[in-house]
Amino acid sequence: MSAFNVALDGPSGSGKSSVADTIAEKYGMEHLDTGAMYRALAWKLDQMKITPESGDALVEALKTIHLDIDHDSVAVNGQDVTRAIREPNVSKLASLYSALPEVREKLVALQQKIASKKGYILDGRDICDVVLPDAEVKIYLDAAPEARAKRRHAQNLEKGIPSDFDEVLQAIIERDRRDTTREVNPLKISKDAEFLDSSNLTFDQTVEAVEQLIRKALSKESA
Repeated sequence: MSAFNVALDGPSGSGKSSVADTIAEKYGMEHLDTGAMYRALAWKLDQMKITPESGDALVEALKTIHLDIDHDSVAVNGQDVTRAIREPNVSKLASLYSALPEVREKLVALQQKIASKKGYILDGRDICDVVLPDAEVKIYLDAAPEARAKRRHAQNLEKGIPSDFDEVLQAIIERDRRDTTREVNPLKISKDAEFLDSSNLTFDQTVEAVEQLIRKALSKESA
């Protein structure tokens, strides 16, 4: 396993997870999908009828939730929720719950513990500065809202999930607003991160660009 970590930040629909999967395979790393972790936690809290305003009940509920992330599968308290957490409504739930300090504290601690062994690529919205501030490679992957909506819409249709482009676009714009304005660890471009706009890049071109940034960062580390 590679003896370095990659922190990959960016907004919803920028392709972070797909890129991270490919990079992990190329470099013999493990991809820890932090977005899936937030989705899974939000899905479970919603199932438990615990709202973001539940206060002490939320804190107690968090103590009972255990996540297992294994490559492409996600389980909550032993229940496979891999497909369930990809439903469009769960994305909105994840954004709401992820703004809560208690939720972020639980998952950031878990993410840091997992990645402490090195050889991980983590994607999310606060990886560079909060989760892995000492990561050897830091990248911010962005794309225009329209480009991200087009990709998300196509992915939904490919997976057999009902999808309307305009609704997907509005959801992404709203998600950006919530993620960049939340009080706890808002989405922002780390001053230490390399910025990559993939709006006009194919997936393969984006992966190649990310590989170039990884090589650039590692060459600086060894200099």
